[in-house]
Amino acid sequence: VSRWFLSPTSLLAKRRREYKYAVEQGSEYTSLMIRQHVGGGKGLYDPKTESVAWTKLGSGDTEEMDTLLSEIMDPKKATPVIVAIEQDLEDDNNPNEYHLFLAFPPASAGASTPAAPNLYQKIRVPLISFCDRLAKAFKDQMTSTALCFVADASSGLGSELLVDVVKDSNYGVATISNPAWMTTLALIVSNNTQNITTQQFETIIFALCRMDAFRVRESTGVSRTVLFALPGQACVPRLLPLIQKVFVHERHLFVYDGCCHSVEYGLGLIKKYGSSYRQKASKEEWELVSETPTVISATIPMTPLRHNRALPDMLANLNSSQASIVEAWMASVDMFLDMKSREKKNFYTPFVCRLGFLMKRSGIGNGDGSDLSQLALKNVLEFISGSKSRALPAEVLEAAQSSLKRKRGEFELAAQSQQLTSDEKILIEKCVFTHKSILIGEKTLFEKRKVT
Repeated sequence: VSRWFLSPTSLLAKRRREYKYAVEQGSEYTSLMIRQHVGGGKGLYDPKTESVAWTKLGSGDTEEMDTLLSEIMDPKKATPVIVAIEQDLEDDNNPNEYHLFLAFPPASAGASTPAAPNLYQKIRVPLISFCDRLAKAFKDQMTSTALCFVADASSGLGSELLVDVVKDSNYGVATISNPAWMTTLALIVSNNTQNITTQQFETIIFALCRMDAFRVRESTGVSRTVLFALPGQACVPRLLPLIQKVFVHERHLFVYDGCCHSVEYGLGLIKKYGSSYRQKASKEEWELVSETPTVISATIPMTPLRHNRALPDMLANLNSSQASIVEAWMASVDMFLDMKSREKKNFYTPFVCRLGFLMKRSGIGNGDGSDLSQLALKNVLEFISGSKSRALPAEVLEAAQSSLKRKRGEFELAAQSQQLTSDEKILIEKCVFTHKSILIGEKTLFEKRKVT
């Protein structure tokens, strides 16, 4: 209704307030589900006792934090999970300070994170000062584990597809998909009321990524790689520059699809899961509970597109769901292009994966409809696993190809119910054309097929 009586600029401002509220509420709800998980599960968790359940350390508790660090760095013990990054409004000393909420699995879990809910040891530490210590500890630690970061501009389809294929191929790559703490950190970066510096954000990103990677160390095999899938295209503009800066020598992958395909898939997610921010995991397992729901991170923009005065008029022609997905997609691609334009300074040289190759769509590749999906799959798997100098085993490729075929069928079936009309595609393309550096169709970006 707002489209008919608000000006395009006012309509976009209204929508962006709604986007901000939805992402913030969704992040809080996911945090609540994580608290329930580490509090024993739905049957045992009592939110009324939540405040007293946490051991609280302050910046002055240096000895206690050093003891905590020793436990975290012990390879024989399970690494804590990240429950939340929040302000503690009940803290009389400094209610505005951000804290890191960590939960240590029970000793019976060994060195792995248990999948099922359990009673964890819960500790709250000051975010900035603790991450300074944590980052130093990991910088002093020798590691042979490589990290691979996947940034998405496909409404989450690309990162979800790659994570599933990597899991099914079983080639020693551990995966951490859409971690909720990253979404929270992106929100804090977007609304930095406490004037946290860029360097402090970089330290936090480094410390928490390394700790999360250390947590899944028993899942890494011959590839010695941990794959992080950033939480949807909405978080890319806020997180990618920070991650690239502190992990400049690690592997970076940007997976993208066309804007219309991304809108169709995003609308399919909304139809399947609904538009409510109260999204529950399909199973009460840590890997699922700790994820930001894709329907939120892929369809709701967190970062206004920069320097685009023509966009409000074009977005006003779309309904709210379409407009939100288009803006989130454009913001992700815009950040990618901006970083690539400064490649000589920031050394951002990612593997660029065009989803059309993997999805085996017509009119791709050599211009004659050639099926290059197997070649594209082989190239991206070699990059993720760091297999430039060794051939992928035949059984790994067979498992990956079988997984890709199965997933491709599932995703295409889901998108069929939300196919755009020709008129809707024209309106979406007009939105994209307001960004002078993004082209449409087959010429959108380039595909880097050579493993570097």
